[in-house]
Amino acid sequence: MDYCPYYSPVTLRKIFDKDRSPSPSASEITLRRVFDFDPVHLGENNETPNLVSNTLIPRPRGPLSKPNHGGYTLRHALGWDDRTYKEVQEGLHGVCDRYLDISTTFHKQTPDAVSKFLQAAREQFPIFGEYVDQWPASDFATMYLKNKVGNDRAKTRARTDK
Repeated sequence: MDYCPYYSPVTLRKIFDKDRSPSPSASEITLRRVFDFDPVHLGENNETPNLVSNTLIPRPRGPLSKPNHGGYTLRHALGWDDRTYKEVQEGLHGVCDRYLDISTTFHKQTPDAVSKFLQAAREQFPIFGEYVDQWPASDFATMYLKNKVGNDRAKTRARTDK
């Protein structure tokens, strides 16, 4: 005779004891949230106030110039046309040359030099006032100085190798 073990059938039923805690109410498990906002007062002609103009544009998440690693490129983050981007970029190169030490990167600049640079950048390009901490000006300077310092080091290395 063949051996055939007996297994009890699998059931989808579960019986809970009566002393089990009660189920949460629907308000506790819902994804709906209620937020308290101050009421918006309408203008004279029942127009809604312009709430967008009071907000500054935040810096994108991630590292600058590393789009394949969760970062962003300045050109795409700003969304400016090519002509405007190039004019601002070249204008800021001159501001960098005037106010910053071009032999070191942006992050190694003195706070006083950075402050003067940002002030001059905003005077020359008022659009930077629309961004939190004028981050596009800082990013343009970061890339310019990074490339400038890298190129200078490469030239120095090439001269010493000869």
